[in-house]
Amino acid sequence: MVRLIAIIVLIALAYVLVRYDTRENIQKGIIVVLCSAFAVYLVAVVVSELIR
Repeated sequence: MVRLIAIIVLIALAYVLVRYDTRENIQKGIIVVLCSAFAVYLVAVVVSELIR
């Protein structure tokens, strides 16, 4: 549940940064970081379920 809340907060942060016209390099960096963090989270969940 904590992970889900963290993901929602990060997505909201990305939305706010994109909406309020921050610099383009910062926007791209944040989106790349969020997508990669989400991918790592999904891999961790899949691996932990397969180990069980």
